[in-house]
Amino acid sequence: MKDRAVRGRLSAWVAAAVVAAVLGRAPAAVLAPAGLSNPFGVMLPPRLAESEQGVEVAKVLGARFVRPQAVLTAQPEPSCPTCGRFQRAGFELVLTVRHTHQPREPAHPPTDLGSYRRTVEAVVTRYRPALLVVENEENSASLFYAGSPEEYASQLQVACRAAHAHGVRCTNGGLVSRLTALLTYFHYRDLGQLGRAEDFARRVFPGPERRLVDSGQAAVQVDRGRRLLRSYRAAGADFVNFHWYESDPEALREVVDSLRSQTGLPAVSNEMGQRTDDPAQTVAVMEQVVKSGLPVAVWFAMDGPQARGLVDPTGRLRATGLAFQGFVRKHFPSPRP
Repeated sequence: MKDRAVRGRLSAWVAAAVVAAVLGRAPAAVLAPAGLSNPFGVMLPPRLAESEQGVEVAKVLGARFVRPQAVLTAQPEPSCPTCGRFQRAGFELVLTVRHTHQPREPAHPPTDLGSYRRTVEAVVTRYRPALLVVENEENSASLFYAGSPEEYASQLQVACRAAHAHGVRCTNGGLVSRLTALLTYFHYRDLGQLGRAEDFARRVFPGPERRLVDSGQAAVQVDRGRRLLRSYRAAGADFVNFHWYESDPEALREVVDSLRSQTGLPAVSNEMGQRTDDPAQTVAVMEQVVKSGLPVAVWFAMDGPQARGLVDPTGRLRATGLAFQGFVRKHFPSPRP
């Protein structure tokens, strides 16, 4: 019964947000529904997530959602070993499915979409995620997804139909942070808003990084990104999902508005974080998440090649983790739904 009520409130949020996106306005009035007020989740270091301590760390941080390691749908028996533990503790899952045998290999488009749909349905019915995420950073051919945007669109459509058949919302895998920023910059230019485009680039691509905007590599990525953006709504996605690590909090609001405008979909992020240990940045980004009305914002709480986590590998909260915890306690003091 509680799951049905939560899905009903999520459906209402989606409907209002889509109308707002089409009209070009952010859905400020739909942030408040009970049960959806805390949008924050965490993705913990794998070893920590595999232990009971991981549950306690997620609780201490005040997360509502947990993003576990991806379920690999090309394996003979796809599974999520940590999902049950977090669900029993009251967390909602933002669950990624990737069509590959090995987590460190790029996924490939399924050759048998019928079999793929049955596999996704089995995953959805077993784990009942709050949100199904189809692949990871699908724009990154060398690291995560070896197919074309058109092949991805077909796969996304099948996965979303499988999820919707069981009352589960779905979204794309999450465009990488820098591509998301580039797409926003070029969207401004397409609209003839050259001053806003240059101001955005100055804040997000400072100094020598400005050269990236006009590079050939960026042009290739932007073309792929635009083809992907055009496909999401037609494929049946409920949200447009993006990743975010840039330090300028105002740029986050601009990206959310731009993605809504370009896709006609409300935005979510199943991966955001920071490259520094500055707690002020943590708070500023979280404030912008709330102001932008994101219903799901999962923090990359572990260290990565270009990321600093909220916790160290042992689970001890860093200054950023304490800031995250404090923000949730201040603004969302009620228990998790």
